Amino acid sequence: MTRIQDDDQDIPDWEASIRPVADHTPSLEWNYAMKGWMLRAETSLLYGPSNVGKSALVCNLGSCIVAGRPCFGARVTPGLVVHVAPEAPASVRDRIHSCDIDPATKQNYLVCGEALDLSNFRAVASFIEFLKGVMRDTGEDIVLIVFDTLARSIGLLDENCAASMTQVVQTAEWIARSLNTHVMLVHHTGKDADRGGRGSSALRAAVDTEICLKPGKTENSVSVVQDKQRTQPKLAAVYFRIEKTVLGMDEDGEERTTAHAVETSAPTTGKPPGPEKMENSRDMAVRIALQTRGMLRDLAPAPFKTAELVATLPPELFANVAPENLNRTINRILSDLARADNPIVSGSAGVWKLTPSDARLTRKS
Repeated sequence: MTRIQDDDQDIPDWEASIRPVADHTPSLEWNYAMKGWMLRAETSLLYGPSNVGKSALVCNLGSCIVAGRPCFGARVTPGLVVHVAPEAPASVRDRIHSCDIDPATKQNYLVCGEALDLSNFRAVASFIEFLKGVMRDTGEDIVLIVFDTLARSIGLLDENCAASMTQVVQTAEWIARSLNTHVMLVHHTGKDADRGGRGSSALRAAVDTEICLKPGKTENSVSVVQDKQRTQPKLAAVYFRIEKTVLGMDEDGEERTTAHAVETSAPTTGKPPGPEKMENSRDMAVRIALQTRGMLRDLAPAPFKTAELVATLPPELFANVAPENLNRTINRILSDLARADNPIVSGSAGVWKLTPSDARLTRKS
């Protein structure tokens, strides 16, 4: 918004700000940093519990942007990334250094080890002007700026104060719009993770996008969920896991590692079948195998051993059966089929034979 300076007061330029809708032409371009997730000139809050993989995910997103490759299948705008990481700048540099991207491309991932106090107007103005100079010098746009973490970026402000957090987001918006970039604030959950990010709810109200990281039900799985989208449709959750990458050997000859977020597909959510359902599935599989055998002229009349039948069964149905017990399990099913009113097999002790169709019909009549 254009503003007019009047002595010590900052007054909006209403004539420049208020226009009839008839003068408006909708833009058909999203101007995205990551399509469907984050728009440039907007802000987001990424939050989750400690050690869930927030910084690792940010590094994955940033590496995709500098390399110009999709992130979780979503298009990105290639460009520079600025990661303000006063808590652990060396850790961020290690992760990007070990990323599988071209060495020249890594020059576009900029890590700042100094905290920026978003409540300090002069410091923020200096930060914006410095980054404008970076874009002029490199000829590249800054697509993403990350403040990791929010707690290290608010100076002496109280994160539980609604007015203070609204001010912080307004400052983030100033940076985002001045540089046409996306500004992400990385934050922690409170004691009750279900209530969202720690501190005032004004944070969620003020940002354009809110993204939550949640530990998955399967080991080492993390879901990435859009809790809020102001201007875009919400997309389905995506998932990643943390994997270690060896940087090299330390002074004691032991591996020095770093952590990476590796994109994965959605974990299976269905419950494993209960014992009764599994038993029915196995019984049906044996019946189908016997029926198939009966359709083959050479095999139908010939006796067969249990092991021969086992080789034709779906292995996933017997994955939790010890190999030494597998034949015993199939023999039990075959014995039940042999004792049925209309048996489709006869035999015992691991040697079986299909009951001829005419014999079964005779028994039935």
